[in-house]
Amino acid sequence: MPSPLFQFELRPLDHIQPWGEPEDPNLHWFGLTDGLYWIQAGGHRLFEYSNIAQARSGVPPFCDYQVVRLYEDVIDLAPHALEPVPEELQRYIALDESKPWNYYWSKWCEAVDTSGASEDSMNILDEAGHWMGRRTLDSAYLAPSTNIVFWSNQESVQIQWDNRDKLLQDCQAWSAQVGSWRLPRVKFMDEVRSFHERLMEQMEKRVSQVAAGALAKTVRVDLGGLRREQQTRSQSIERNLGQPALPTDWPSVVAAVRSLEASEA
Repeated sequence: MPSPLFQFELRPLDHIQPWGEPEDPNLHWFGLTDGLYWIQAGGHRLFEYSNIAQARSGVPPFCDYQVVRLYEDVIDLAPHALEPVPEELQRYIALDESKPWNYYWSKWCEAVDTSGASEDSMNILDEAGHWMGRRTLDSAYLAPSTNIVFWSNQESVQIQWDNRDKLLQDCQAWSAQVGSWRLPRVKFMDEVRSFHERLMEQMEKRVSQVAAGALAKTVRVDLGGLRREQQTRSQSIERNLGQPALPTDWPSVVAAVRSLEASEA
């Protein structure tokens, strides 16, 4: 059976560090998702630290953070990733290993000269690039972060990454340096739903354990709030996976890109 795309391991309850001040340790739903996570993109593991980074820095094999952070970012990104990119624009987001990450965005910023650009020029720049940002998985909370983009055409969702410039103590931080992988659009949707179902199932058990007294008595927990949040999050998947609240205005994007490219000619 193929491995899930989005993988995680929740940390045992008795190993989770409470939040708050020493005199008032507490935990909430977000904090109870503490664990490890990674993305299994074919034969590559995104959010996996390189062997040398693990040896030199003592980091765990995978990203050590609250799993719900990856979940929320995936849920937010998925509707945009599933909005097909017009063929004319695909070359601006498709991975080209001969070019630096964000090559086109950097080039457009230089063309506009953001330090003294007019409001109209800045609006054109924003129009040309905002759609790429919506398809970039947020990892700014990590040090170093990782560059991962999800985008689609009519047939498949492309996952691509470029971490060649991501260092941890002067060595390559991530095991997946540069590459791409794709899967059918329907399969991607199935993977997002699977992530939701697996996390909610495990958190349902975790909430029950906390209610039964699994945490130290010194750790403050709002059990009513915990149960309500569990119920709300469990029921949110279909609402969150609909069309983007503001679908991309592709004609405006194309016009902005053409304007910036013409200024480079």
